[in-house]
Amino acid sequence: MGQTVSIAGVRLEIEEAGQGRPLLFLHPGEGLRPRAGWMAALARSFRVIAPHHPGWGGSELPDWIGTVDDLAYLYLDLIREMRLNGVTLVGNDLGGWIAAEMAVRDTRGIASLVLADPVGIKLGGVLDRDIADIHSLPPAEVARLAWADPDRGRIDYNALPDTELAAIARGRESWALFGWKPYMHNPRLRRWLHRIDVPTRLIWGARDGVVSLGYAEGWRREIAGATLEVIDDAGHYPHWEQPEAFARACAAR
Repeated sequence: MGQTVSIAGVRLEIEEAGQGRPLLFLHPGEGLRPRAGWMAALARSFRVIAPHHPGWGGSELPDWIGTVDDLAYLYLDLIREMRLNGVTLVGNDLGGWIAAEMAVRDTRGIASLVLADPVGIKLGGVLDRDIADIHSLPPAEVARLAWADPDRGRIDYNALPDTELAAIARGRESWALFGWKPYMHNPRLRRWLHRIDVPTRLIWGARDGVVSLGYAEGWRREIAGATLEVIDDAGHYPHWEQPEAFARACAAR
């Protein structure tokens, strides 16, 4: 069920499903895709609240929003405005980066954190590539890196109406705005991950070629007590490729 809410003066389109403990899901740069099966799987255990980020879906992108910091503060306000308590905060890719930025600032209202194949930190040196440059690679190569089975991510753009094509283009333009320079990370975030004081679980697709399992270990080392669960036959988007396994991992205590 979709609705539009105003948070800090920003109109956000929000999808919601299920009942029970609240789970705030922050989507990857490729968008939300609420009907891809992952949301229904999560909704069996949670009340799932899933906003379209500013610039994606029907959410507006005011000219004063342009950094992941802005998105982190926006969603902290959303937790407060919606009076959510004991939230399981889940993010994939860009959404994981946003969730981590939220958790280093304020965990009031957040009971636990789940980071699924997040981008957002720099581990190697200046010339080391921690994150594949998906904006410059050919689409077939991006699909090979991002999916355990590229056929699962294939989209027939010729079959989509102009409105959906425009929404995809708008989302990718927004992703470039938030993650272009420095590329898909905050140089300072790694140094603040020690501030995360809620139980944290890292979920990783075993065949993720965008961010490797070595990158996952870097996150795990920086967050006290963090655990890592690897999902077989999944790449960078485990909630799309293996929604049932992903939902079980999010619900595990």
